[in-house]
Amino acid sequence: MIKKILAAGLFLSSLYSKGQITKDTVSIGAGYALQKWYSLQNDEQGSSPKNNWDIAFETSGMGSGIFINSVTGTQLWVYPNGDTTAWNTMDTTGISSWKPYYNSDTSWSIGAFNKGKTNNPNDLGWGIYNTITHQVIGDSIYVIKLSNNSYKKIWIKKLASGTYYFQYSDLNGNNLQNVSISKTPYNTKTLIYYSIQTNGVVDREPPSSQWDLLFTQYTAFVPSPYNVTGVLMNKGVTAVKVYPVDTSYMQWYNHSFNTAINTIGYNWKNYSGSWQIEDSLVYFVKSKQGDIWKVIFTGFGGSANGNYIFIKQKVSAVSVSEFSNSNNTLMLYPNPVEDIIQLISFDTNEFNEIKELSIFSPDGKKWILESIDTGMYPFTLRISTDMLTPGLYFLSVTTKNQKSIIKFIKK
Repeated sequence: MIKKILAAGLFLSSLYSKGQITKDTVSIGAGYALQKWYSLQNDEQGSSPKNNWDIAFETSGMGSGIFINSVTGTQLWVYPNGDTTAWNTMDTTGISSWKPYYNSDTSWSIGAFNKGKTNNPNDLGWGIYNTITHQVIGDSIYVIKLSNNSYKKIWIKKLASGTYYFQYSDLNGNNLQNVSISKTPYNTKTLIYYSIQTNGVVDREPPSSQWDLLFTQYTAFVPSPYNVTGVLMNKGVTAVKVYPVDTSYMQWYNHSFNTAINTIGYNWKNYSGSWQIEDSLVYFVKSKQGDIWKVIFTGFGGSANGNYIFIKQKVSAVSVSEFSNSNNTLMLYPNPVEDIIQLISFDTNEFNEIKELSIFSPDGKKWILESIDTGMYPFTLRISTDMLTPGLYFLSVTTKNQKSIIKFIKK
């Protein structure tokens, strides 16, 4: 049954207020010895020594990223004097002049092995994607220097049906290892980690669905490669840096969020005899769950303890990217609005049972709206906005079959 919103007495209750401000400390230990995975909703989700792996493989279905553990001193060079047929004749004379490769610091899909690509769109760095077999066939061999200062040669032979095949040995060919790693047992993770030094997989990361942020060291480009201590974001997490603003600033919806995993990064701090935290700096982070969090760093302990000190606050429990009016059966007019919203529907079947009408503010505050029956056509709901201050809001209409959320501006 179509309903008409009363022009008065709309505000029944505020059912959701913005979250409590919480102070937290994540410690990655003296000398930045650990990596820690963190959920904005549920705090720490996992911890592992940073030095117990050498290379790592992307787990996503179409992913082919292969990474090195550069912060422990691991280095990678592609052999410049031959392709995979040079495996037995590799000569490392002049290696000091070879170009080293590093992981991207903006993506979980571009590792050091993916660098050096040609203009061929099917070139993934370490191999070529075959559009017929859907396999990636390795076409390069590499020299890798491990954190224990030993050198190995390594050939990523192929990625086929979700399994990586590779081999490595001493430079002289001794201690040859042939390895296959299937993505399937690790498809809930972001990366599969492998230790060349111990010849085995290291299961060190919590499921990707459980964490938003990684507190860690990583190699950044400033502009030369340099190890920094900072925060990387998980796949599916986005953020925006807002500077300079007062730390009470809450208007996250005025900014475009970024997918680069180093959006938070390391430069919220600087060193001048002691660690100083940038003031007037706020981050807004959209979590894996779609909530918006405000994060402000307040301290950093440096290599003495690896402490990141920050405050966090959930400022919206509704994600903008999830707002939808999927079947286009609703029209909101005018927008921006001064006094009265007119919500119009021409679909009697879809909107004959409205279960809930509500308005959300960006900080998560929610108003439930009273209603009465009406028989008008087209079916029009007149909604007073007297209780709203100027700004951005979201009108939510829940029916028997769907939920539609429409963004509007109150003048």
